[in-house]
Amino acid sequence: MISLGCEEKEIIDGPEIYEDWIKLTIPDERGALAVFGDIDQILTVTTWTKSYFTQDGGRTWQMSRDFRGSIVGLLMANDTLFALHATTTDSLGNKSAALAQHYSLDTGQIWHSYLDDYATQYIKIMGTDTTSQGIIYKTVLNVNIDTVNPSSLLRSDGLLTNLMDVPFKHRLHDVYVDQNDRVYVGAAGDRHNSEDNTLWCCEDAFIYVSRDTSP
Repeated sequence: MISLGCEEKEIIDGPEIYEDWIKLTIPDERGALAVFGDIDQILTVTTWTKSYFTQDGGRTWQMSRDFRGSIVGLLMANDTLFALHATTTDSLGNKSAALAQHYSLDTGQIWHSYLDDYATQYIKIMGTDTTSQGIIYKTVLNVNIDTVNPSSLLRSDGLLTNLMDVPFKHRLHDVYVDQNDRVYVGAAGDRHNSEDNTLWCCEDAFIYVSRDTSP
């Protein structure tokens, strides 16, 4: 079964530029669960139930498929992008995305159903990725009850491990590093109100892209 794009979202104000990050928004989609691609070419993002892609740096987004369920991971294997539908947890509490039920041959522009005995072999650890130089980025859940910032971004270069000073306070779902070592962070559309230190959920899907490589 082939699903063609049927919905386009145009971002009137365009991407927001921070000192070290670019903020992309997909309106009314609650959160960015998984990210894959390249902001300068084709960038694919799965939201609460749908898949979108942009070819103009996040100024417009084209919906490529409504999965009617969450895609918690995107995994490239042998030039094929797989959409992973299920979440598994190991004995140490590490979560992985698994169960490939759809695939794309064009970086998420068109999706096909994947009915194969090998569907269960595709597994991706969630919320972490590594650059070509071995720098690891990982989302971590904050357990400090004094903060409403539910997630942080951790950076480890093999010698030092630090929490990064990032300009966003959201639940962070995914970290992805592209072929040029730029870092992408998929976040929920919750909003932090600094006046009363509360967090409201959920509106848009946010994707933060590092302006430099290996920030």
